[in-house]
Amino acid sequence: MTDLPIVAHCEVTLDARERERLRHFARDLRVDEPALLATAAFGPQVSPGLGPWPSLVIEDHSWITLFEERGDAAYTYRALLLAGDGDLVVIAQPRCPGFEDYCRSVLGLGDVEILTPAATAKPLPLAQRCANDTAVIDIAADLARRSGGLNVVPYMGTGGVWKLARRIANSARVPVRVAAPTPHLTRRVNDKTWFAALAKRVLGAQAIPTSKAVYNLAALAGQAAALTKQCRCVAIKIPDSASSAGNIVLQSRDLRNMTLRQLRNTAASSLCRAGWHGAYPLMVTAWEEPILASPSAQIWVPDRGDGLPVFEGLFDQMVVGPAREFGGAVPSALPKSWRHRLAQEAVRLAYVFQELGYFGRCSFDAIIVGEDLAAASLHWVECNGRWGGVSIPMTLANRLIGDWTKRPPVVIDRANMSGAPRSFDKILAELDADLFKPGLRETGAVIVSPSRLQDGSGYELMVLGKSVAAAKAHAEDLAARLSRPGS
Repeated sequence: MTDLPIVAHCEVTLDARERERLRHFARDLRVDEPALLATAAFGPQVSPGLGPWPSLVIEDHSWITLFEERGDAAYTYRALLLAGDGDLVVIAQPRCPGFEDYCRSVLGLGDVEILTPAATAKPLPLAQRCANDTAVIDIAADLARRSGGLNVVPYMGTGGVWKLARRIANSARVPVRVAAPTPHLTRRVNDKTWFAALAKRVLGAQAIPTSKAVYNLAALAGQAAALTKQCRCVAIKIPDSASSAGNIVLQSRDLRNMTLRQLRNTAASSLCRAGWHGAYPLMVTAWEEPILASPSAQIWVPDRGDGLPVFEGLFDQMVVGPAREFGGAVPSALPKSWRHRLAQEAVRLAYVFQELGYFGRCSFDAIIVGEDLAAASLHWVECNGRWGGVSIPMTLANRLIGDWTKRPPVVIDRANMSGAPRSFDKILAELDADLFKPGLRETGAVIVSPSRLQDGSGYELMVLGKSVAAAKAHAEDLAARLSRPGS
């Protein structure tokens, strides 16, 4: 796959006995939920995978609760980083010709056609807007017909994305592949409660923090009260949210003297302020400390006939604030034994996914808890059954330099800043001496998305360096400069 290079690191093997054990888990899940693999509603021409055709790349976050309330505007240009010559890219924001030219002429990512579906009176998921837009369908179907097929490469395998693939296939009358799992399986793997139960079964009870799914506020209060006796903080998590937007962290000392009614009301108020709309289940979990590392294992899950899931890298996430919001990532500095353990466990989880019919990008986030690594615990906290803030830059680095380890990338990501708005041309001029330029400057910063830089609300950058230390130092310098008032 020219535009989605998959580069393996840390080869993992599973013996015959372990494979059979994991297949058994997957068989049980398929029996319990036959709909996990269901694609019949999308027609015989639509299925998971990638074919030898051009792609339509789309970043639709509509199934991520609380992530973006009014569509996908701030992030949709990241799709351009996964596209190449002859592909289509959907965006949901005003065009930024400067960023498009930067990706094409500076980074050399290829000539693509940008599609902007018509605006709607009320906010709709980006994929649904595309499916409702005859002009978008006509362009995609025409490309599919001329090519003999089309790939839809989504941020996430939402129902809207699969319906969009159906519209294109019905119009073009050729196969359309979706580079993501089925909608039902996508829902499951991105649900923190479902993933916790799976990780516990596959890896053992010690593999996850103390946690429980609850289905009403009374049960939530009772579970939270019990946890206050074990830990300094209790977290309530909205299971299908992301980027810590759905994490409510409460101090145990503030909860211990409350009645169950008071605790229930406190939790409900905190959830409503975060944007919760009353959906269950919720997850109540110990908010563990001290955290030695927050590693994220990057995985590509191929078709079952194409070998084991591919372990592509391990990155330590940088977190910001008490809710541990994502602030960037750096190649892991964990000792080799820890990196090997994380790879082994991540591939086991991904193998079960593969046996369930999962295809595409996936990552698993963990925390290492303890006073020192010698006696620390490894706890898996969530699955990102989608692309994200680490996998997109990592894949971009592979596209630019062949293997991200040649020029280790450091990702820096900030939001909610109050800088001055400026044009993309001005941004390029201001950052010119810092930018990575293939063939001219083999280290430096890569702009991942233009939106926050343009409106002054933050930045999304990847810095490539000759070493992790050099990339990190450059990233820290850039972050300090961009965070100054008026920057």
